[in-house]
Amino acid sequence: MRIFSRRKREGQASELSLVQVQEERRFDFFAALAKALLVFLLVYGALGGFLSAFEMEYNKGVCMLLLFVLALVLSAVYETGRKWLTNLASLALFVIYLYIAVTNYWVINSGYYAVLNRFYEVARDYLDVLSGTEYTLMVEDSYMTVTAFAMFLGMVGVILLNIQLQNKSSLWKVVLLTLTPYVIPLYFDCSPSLIYIILLFIGYVAVAILQGGNVRERLTGQMRYVLPVAVLIAILFVRLVAFLMPEETYTRLVSKSAAKKATEEHMQGFAQFGLMALFQRGSTGTGISGGQLSRGASVMSSYETDLIVRYTPYNFGAVYLKAFTGKDYTGSRWTRAQDGGTEDGLMQQSAMSRKLVYEYDPNLQGRGIMEVERVGASDEYDYRPYYSDESAIYKEGNVTTYTYYPTGGQYTIMDDVVSVEYLTVPESCRAAVEEICAKAGFAGTEEEIGAQVAAYFQENYSYTLRPGYTFGNPDYISHFLLNSKRGYCAHFASAGTMLLRNMGIPARYVEGYAFSYANLVEAGTLVEDAVYEDYYDGYSFLGRTGLVEMEIPSAYAHAWVEIYVTGKGWMVVDTTPSSTEQSTTSFWDAFMNIDQEESNLDFGEDTLGEYLENVFGGASYGLMAVAVAALFVFTGVWIVRVNRERRLSGRERVRLEYQRIESWLARKNGNYHTLRTLRDQLDWMRGHWGIVITEEQEQALYQAFFAGEADVDWDKLRGELRGLKRAIIFSREKGNGNI
Repeated sequence: MRIFSRRKREGQASELSLVQVQEERRFDFFAALAKALLVFLLVYGALGGFLSAFEMEYNKGVCMLLLFVLALVLSAVYETGRKWLTNLASLALFVIYLYIAVTNYWVINSGYYAVLNRFYEVARDYLDVLSGTEYTLMVEDSYMTVTAFAMFLGMVGVILLNIQLQNKSSLWKVVLLTLTPYVIPLYFDCSPSLIYIILLFIGYVAVAILQGGNVRERLTGQMRYVLPVAVLIAILFVRLVAFLMPEETYTRLVSKSAAKKATEEHMQGFAQFGLMALFQRGSTGTGISGGQLSRGASVMSSYETDLIVRYTPYNFGAVYLKAFTGKDYTGSRWTRAQDGGTEDGLMQQSAMSRKLVYEYDPNLQGRGIMEVERVGASDEYDYRPYYSDESAIYKEGNVTTYTYYPTGGQYTIMDDVVSVEYLTVPESCRAAVEEICAKAGFAGTEEEIGAQVAAYFQENYSYTLRPGYTFGNPDYISHFLLNSKRGYCAHFASAGTMLLRNMGIPARYVEGYAFSYANLVEAGTLVEDAVYEDYYDGYSFLGRTGLVEMEIPSAYAHAWVEIYVTGKGWMVVDTTPSSTEQSTTSFWDAFMNIDQEESNLDFGEDTLGEYLENVFGGASYGLMAVAVAALFVFTGVWIVRVNRERRLSGRERVRLEYQRIESWLARKNGNYHTLRTLRDQLDWMRGHWGIVITEEQEQALYQAFFAGEADVDWDKLRGELRGLKRAIIFSREKGNGNI
């Protein structure tokens, strides 16, 4: 027979049920505290993990305190069960939230942009993007602004998680809300600190237990029981995974997914232009434009390979591959200069001067061999290094081999008859050019003025690939110099050329490809088994190096200025502000991985937040050890108890199960000990716990304790007692607890 009554549900098997009793909800502080802690773990695990992955510094202590207090207030208000109070608290919270947003707009906004700038920086490093989006911060103190932004975003998370956990605690929705911030850093191989993963996983385990245990109706009441179990399970699981599969092993075994490879090209655009990458209207591509000056709102860089260069590095300076020389400025483009003749577009006088020095003494001048393979670049131009010997250029298919004299000294050369066009400033931009020259006060030799122009741009103008639309039809150079004051290399090179001409220095606009030594270190590949002497001989600032191969994408297309210096010929002046740090890492340290340093986890400044994180991180190891020891002890005790109970009769095992129920009830209510008879105990369970126990069921228990012989299925009775205990544990006591 069945001992405890079961209600039949339509289309379902019968199961133990509770009497549905309408009761006044009583405030349970510990339940509210446990729920607040769960919300805090989920929100801070997601938010802190995201910021730690990008190594953002902020006041963790203040952020943690605010989020926990907010979670506790919301949980406590809901635990009262008073709908009017919940609505009033929600309204008050909305007003406070709005007030904070309005009064601290620029602080929060600057924190948001600081996080975005850090994201773009990480993305550019990961995707080998040279430059890109950089937002101006109205408030420069990023530590303060990121803290404000984290608290503001965390408040949203607390509110959303509170609502979600009160609405059936769906695990997949909780995961969607909290794990999404991890997607971006993980895409760029930025790992959150382990402590945040543990915090987040504790929350997931707790929600999974609550959902799997079908205790949604009394969710907050069960939290205090579920949370400690979730803590132990999460720490054990995460630590075990970290032990069995360290990050180095995971990186080695798990290859890059096809989906990730397919999206990297789009991510490169996003890393440079943000959301603008989705709207390419008014944008131009990179590569050699042949002097055409674009008025597009932005430059959308392509990372398709244009050239492959093989050469031996000789100094820390940038390498320029010249393709186009501009002469006359028309307001919208540069006309192409002649390569030969008196204009010396190929700079042959300087090249021959260096060649003579090399032939006289190789210790004073170096000679190199550079192979330039054209892949995607236009076949309209040559892409030659500076000071190439015109008589020693060899072409085979798409590969051109140049002999050039890159570094060292040169003899004084015979002055060219420089065309007057290289000193001409058109009327369209003359007023703007003269105004800037007067304001800047340039003075000195040709080379000194060239350096001053570059420094003036560095200090007063901004480099960006998104200069914006130019309304109407203003002069390209004038608009840049006086109005926008922001642009990319074509703007700086065009304006720089005119400023130098206005100062009486012959100057011309040049386009080609350029890459820095830092780019080479990051993207270059050392060619094995290459003989150094076959590619370089003579003086080298870096000493003996090796042959390096490097792919040159369209994004490396560049524009710069050449000025004519008496006795030296045409020389490079790059007026575009530097967008990357100059590397001075020695060649062999860079390419043979000699200078690798170990990285240690750094929790940042010594604040309350870092202290708590360190304590928790260290305590997790202790908890794991305690949990493992407790697991062994529990397993041993359980085995001993099971073996001992197996030797008991069915009646004795039923009595033992009922005694366990009594022990649990006595711990919940000390007055339970005053009940002397079985009937009193069962009546108390009916009244205080809402359990349906019929007369027939009561008689069955009397037979178990008092009858000599009884026709009872003891195993079934024992199972029903276990069900009764579970029903009592996952419900709440009615009344005031008095007997």
